[in-house]
Amino acid sequence: MPTPRVRLLLVLPLLWALLSGCTSPPKGAGSGKYAAVEIDGFSRVSVRLATLQVFEREGYKLLSEKNDSITFEKAGSTGQNVLWGNLERGVWERVVVTINRLSEGDRFLVFLDAFRIHNHGDAVLEDSKKMGFAVQSKYQELLEKVRSLLEPLPESGTATPSK
Repeated sequence: MPTPRVRLLLVLPLLWALLSGCTSPPKGAGSGKYAAVEIDGFSRVSVRLATLQVFEREGYKLLSEKNDSITFEKAGSTGQNVLWGNLERGVWERVVVTINRLSEGDRFLVFLDAFRIHNHGDAVLEDSKKMGFAVQSKYQELLEKVRSLLEPLPESGTATPSK
């Protein structure tokens, strides 16, 4: 018979997995998206470069770019591997960031979807599951960092005075 400590270690991942998919999206996700921010006054290139910088700083590697989407990956943390991975291959995070123009000007909605990847890199067995809303705040914070990285910059089209 397992000890109480072993039983707790067996039950905690199950409890976490159940709770991670059973909540509604938190306020501030914007437009019903998993995580989102609006960025106004900066070009698409500036928003893209800020997005690349923030995600690379957080340990994500660029996987691909096409049209308005940028896909990043990184190996899962120890906690994620305990909850969702296996001892052999572990779990990976994949984040797909989309930059959509909201109007004629430089106003964008930057949103993302996050997935956990099992059997990463296996052409036949790779499997993805969408992250639950219990971990949404982590991804919302990443997008907030993208917006805050742009804030100190002058808006596009404005000249800085020279001395």
